[in-house]
Amino acid sequence: MQPTPEVIADGFVSLASMIGLLLLAGVLRIQRPRPDINRRFLFAIHITAAIMATRLLLWFTGWEAIGRLTYIAASIMPLAALMVVEALLRRHAAVALKAWAAIGAVVFSLIGLFATEGFALPALIALAAFQALTFIALAVLLIRRDRGDVSPTENTMIDSLGLSLVLILPLAITDFRTEMMDLPVRLSGIAVLALCWLALALRRSSAALPGIIAPVAVLVGVLLAAALAISALAQLDARAIVQVMAIVISAGLLAAVYAQTRFITREANQGALLSALANSALDDHETFLRRLLTSAFPSAALVIDTKSLADFDSGFREHFEHQPIVRSGALNQTNTPNVAEQFEWFFRKFESTHAMLVSRTPFQIMAIHIPALAQSEKVEQELKVAQKLAILLAERNGADA
Repeated sequence: MQPTPEVIADGFVSLASMIGLLLLAGVLRIQRPRPDINRRFLFAIHITAAIMATRLLLWFTGWEAIGRLTYIAASIMPLAALMVVEALLRRHAAVALKAWAAIGAVVFSLIGLFATEGFALPALIALAAFQALTFIALAVLLIRRDRGDVSPTENTMIDSLGLSLVLILPLAITDFRTEMMDLPVRLSGIAVLALCWLALALRRSSAALPGIIAPVAVLVGVLLAAALAISALAQLDARAIVQVMAIVISAGLLAAVYAQTRFITREANQGALLSALANSALDDHETFLRRLLTSAFPSAALVIDTKSLADFDSGFREHFEHQPIVRSGALNQTNTPNVAEQFEWFFRKFESTHAMLVSRTPFQIMAIHIPALAQSEKVEQELKVAQKLAILLAERNGADA
């Protein structure tokens, strides 16, 4: 079966939004500033991703049974959003609103599961109204909150969520395509990607909401201009122009979300060493090294003792007295070719990028592998702190012995 232009456009937007949601979920699992919010946010993310995934299966396989799961997930979505809003506001919503979201989730899920014809037009309209009214109520709840009850950072996060709800409302209507409203593409995925971008931007910046929105607004404007230029070159009709615009904007927003997740993940990896230093008990040299190995460099470092360094001569050992941390690629700093060759062999043998002296007596070296993207001046400074602490602990333990 040849996919129609509508299926291609819908499929691309839905796939892009699903990937964006999974990227955001990965970041939330790494960073846990408030676990209660994260758990609820992850639940909402998984429900939304399930909607996109089941849609894709339905459109590209024609398996009608999977469409029931789509409507079940869509029925639960307002309840999931309510749970996130409650966690952000740190208070319960009105009982009536809770009952509305819960009963609606159950009723529409049962319709999707057991109705002979699935979601007929009246049920679709009712589901759309249920979602719209719930999101409007949540937006009002966010707008009317007491801003003094939460921190400025949380206020910015709540403002972004409220903005996302306002953006999702009109775009979500396009998901309910019928013969009376035959729109060229479903656009809710674009709102989902914008929400992913805002959520990730808030984790990187403490700026006010306008300062966070401005870059994505510029990005969307550039993407719109690019889509219009492509459409003009291809001499597309109005329906195809809308589809091209949706595809280009989704692709650009997904690329921006991916770049944000890469940056946040790299920052998290860089902060692992500092966290290990801050949380280490500075009373035992061996315990301190074990903490570095398990927390700061998991599966990427090992401590090498004198016996394992038998292949290296005294020149290799003496080099650490004036340069306790040696980085691969900086070996031209030594004037002894023999020592440089030994370090090159060391880095190849232990598959590492850094060699760090952690004890003089007994002589111990920590071989560390830090990916190129994670290397920075900040990491080098943290390594210097770790190395000095390791030497101080080794000397103190030796004196105590």
